[in-house]
Amino acid sequence: MEDTKRFILPAMHALLGIVATFMLVNWLTIGLAEARPAYDLIPGVAGTTVGDVSFLLAVFIPIYFVEYAVLTIPIAIFMVGFTKVFRMTTYELGIFPTAKSFDSMKMMRRAIVPALFALSSGETFLNLVPNVLFRVPSIDESTAAYILPWFHPLQTLLGTLIALGVALIIFVPTWILNDSGIVSQVKESHMHSRRCPDTEGIGRWFSNLFGGFAIFTYPIAMFHRYFYLEYFVWNIPPTLDNILISLLWTVGIPLLVMSFVMPFVIINEFVLPKIRPRIQKLARRLGARNVQEERLVLEMTELVHEHLGDEPYDPTKGRTDT
Repeated sequence: MEDTKRFILPAMHALLGIVATFMLVNWLTIGLAEARPAYDLIPGVAGTTVGDVSFLLAVFIPIYFVEYAVLTIPIAIFMVGFTKVFRMTTYELGIFPTAKSFDSMKMMRRAIVPALFALSSGETFLNLVPNVLFRVPSIDESTAAYILPWFHPLQTLLGTLIALGVALIIFVPTWILNDSGIVSQVKESHMHSRRCPDTEGIGRWFSNLFGGFAIFTYPIAMFHRYFYLEYFVWNIPPTLDNILISLLWTVGIPLLVMSFVMPFVIINEFVLPKIRPRIQKLARRLGARNVQEERLVLEMTELVHEHLGDEPYDPTKGRTDT
């Protein structure tokens, strides 16, 4: 019963957030359609703005689930193989026992970085290559005040949901690897030189790599769109109401995007008992060995003391030397 309760908060966030996103996107679409009748938002889709957005909303979630079902395990296997090949001179694979506890707040936090990555990469692409995914309307200072409040958040939401397809491909496999305890650690032969002990989950290494980009780029991207462009480029009056709305988009859009990640966090918890043995079996075929927590600490301690010239560490008694 207690194990089931942990899904309540993430499930509520997912349901309410997805419904709110769909309603918000429809509202923004109607507003943009009224400001620019007969405007074609997406060049590759026939029809006007309403039809374009309706098409995207219809395909987002099915595509996410197909990606999850087809690509999660192959990408996880690729990440293990990549680590094996490109870090083999210094690191070796290991399988570390992981705890079973994973509460609702951990599930919520797991969705943050993929959402930020989708938002950051989507905004970066839209700014570097405009008019590819969405046709940017012609705007001048006289029309910016009644077009940008609809166009900017609509473009951000749709662009982020498109980029979320890429984010899920990258981050969901890292969850599987982290939960399976697949790690890379410095080989013992390299510990005799001046090198710190280093053991890190393979999934964490990849998620930190892409997550760093997301966390760094997110505030820059949101400031550029909702503050710089609006108040400095198009000279929209920086009234208190407008600034509050800009802050609301900056903080609120990531929370909405997280709701689309949450179903896969929940599904991962249910399928993990079946997937984990398969991933661990593959890692063993690639040379991974079981790493016990106590033994790992002992090996590192012995190597450090050997390097310093101290007596070997005996875990059954305390140190007597000073």
